[in-house]
Amino acid sequence: MKIKKIMLTALAVVLVVTVSGCQKSKTGDVNSDNALESFSAILKEYPSQKGYHEALYHWGFKLPSGEKFEWSSDMSANKADFALVMLADPLVEAGLDVEKLDKNEWLYEPAGKDDMGENLPNRLIKPYNVSDNKVNTDGSEDSFKKLLKEDNSLIKYNEDQKHYRLLLGDGNEVQWTQELGVNDADMIFVIKAQPLIEAGLDVEKLEGSGWTFREASNDNTVGENPDQLVKEFDIKE
Repeated sequence: MKIKKIMLTALAVVLVVTVSGCQKSKTGDVNSDNALESFSAILKEYPSQKGYHEALYHWGFKLPSGEKFEWSSDMSANKADFALVMLADPLVEAGLDVEKLDKNEWLYEPAGKDDMGENLPNRLIKPYNVSDNKVNTDGSEDSFKKLLKEDNSLIKYNEDQKHYRLLLGDGNEVQWTQELGVNDADMIFVIKAQPLIEAGLDVEKLEGSGWTFREASNDNTVGENPDQLVKEFDIKE
């Protein structure tokens, strides 16, 4: 009986350790863990829209309209650990002069071909640096996980709208749905409007561009938001 009791106790300890191991945080934060799970589900649902740019150490997820959301596989390789890659022409047609943008904050890439020979449009890129630490990664999801683990403050969850927000500094962010099919928009780009307006953008001329202008507001989850430009994406279009 004593032997049996000892065996049962040992089994209980093993089960506790196993369960604890299963519940161990991947990023060090519950919101970041859940955001990672939701984003990974999107990548699994649309694998053909994911790609890797070896020269830039960047993973990218291409949206139906041509924009991309990118994240780094090596934080020590460059200063763009996250990047919103936007079509430049609709904003230029609304008055934006890309030469007037701060080149330390914005990148403009003219049309051309990528390493695979694919034709690329004129692009406006908003980069964000998380860290310069060297971290080995294994694939797109592991790269994303380690970026979130590096800075848990990047992720906020909006309970009312059922989506996650990746905060990229100064009012810029990318959002994605908690679960595909729950929201009208699967992914949303949000950029601070002021730098583009100061560079000539006329928000009254955005019709047809896919972008909408949102005036400054107070959000209880992150505080005061500046004037912003918003573009929503349905990934399955």
